[in-house]
Amino acid sequence: MWTRRKKISLGIVATFLVALIALRLALPSMVQRYVNQKLDELPEYDGTIGDVDIHLMRGAYSIDDIDIVKTTGSVPVPFFSARTVDFSMEWKEIFSGALVGEIHAYECGVNFVKGETEEESQTSIDESWLEIVQELFPFRINRFEIQQGSIWFHDFGTEPKVDVYLTNLVAVCTNLYNTRELASELPADFRAKGTTLGGGNIELHVKLDPLASEPRFDLELALEDVNLVALNELLESYGKFNVKRGTFDVFADIAGSEGQFDGYVKPFFENLDVLELEQDAKNPVKLFWQALVAGAVKIFKNHSEDQLATKIPVSGTFEKTDVAIWTTIVNVLRNAFVEAFRARVDESIDLFQRDEEGKKKEK
Repeated sequence: MWTRRKKISLGIVATFLVALIALRLALPSMVQRYVNQKLDELPEYDGTIGDVDIHLMRGAYSIDDIDIVKTTGSVPVPFFSARTVDFSMEWKEIFSGALVGEIHAYECGVNFVKGETEEESQTSIDESWLEIVQELFPFRINRFEIQQGSIWFHDFGTEPKVDVYLTNLVAVCTNLYNTRELASELPADFRAKGTTLGGGNIELHVKLDPLASEPRFDLELALEDVNLVALNELLESYGKFNVKRGTFDVFADIAGSEGQFDGYVKPFFENLDVLELEQDAKNPVKLFWQALVAGAVKIFKNHSEDQLATKIPVSGTFEKTDVAIWTTIVNVLRNAFVEAFRARVDESIDLFQRDEEGKKKEK
């Protein structure tokens, strides 16, 4: 009797194990079909994926060789591509009492395109995309990380064509759902760095409150050592001039709260020399414009530092932006004739320091 019961129990266990193994073997194809189904729901876009790997021990799965392309118009580059995207539990946050997830993307790229028509352009991310990401992973995303990423902007309708890019992108965003219950007013942290067209180095640091009803953030940006000669196609297409030599830096500090924002942007042009005029003498309009640009550079640059710079105050609400034009002009003159600006973030914007009118003040 005991032997029979034992055989039945062993049979049940064996059947259960076989079912688990069969389910494990079937899971990748099941997940692949589900992901493809969700990608088919993207408006105006279609997607393909490669292998799907299941990692049961760490509560994760990964998708290889993702390509999302626009199906309307003729856009020659995918909107999004990635070698691997990994969705997993953020196990360390369980000890903080939170059941949340994280996303890691490897060798991923986004292509923004300005086309002659809306069908031939891809310039924004639809809200439905974020909903699909949530459906692909049932847990709230508390952290995401990008390794070896890139961002491109293409304008195929200009002459010459414009390609601006950010490569070698490394980005990390943490504590999106304030799982650590930090005392900070801005508990989430986003940091990114990469390399731009012209060999520039960019670093971005944003502290934010992602759960606030209105945007609350403190942003600092530093872009340094961009070789302007490498940007000549961009300058030619949009500015109608190009340069013989020069480097470009920009620094910014902007903070926002209660539907308002305040801050500044500091652009620097160093060792700037507009291209010699006789090289473009066949176009008199362009000749005049380049002469005007070259003259302005010579007049308004600080000759001892060989730099043209200003500080541009920006403020307003998220519906309307105010750029202080006259202050910008005064700062151009100040840099040229009084004291050269320093190529750095001033760290003068305090999110919670306000005057009687509610505007932010400089420290």
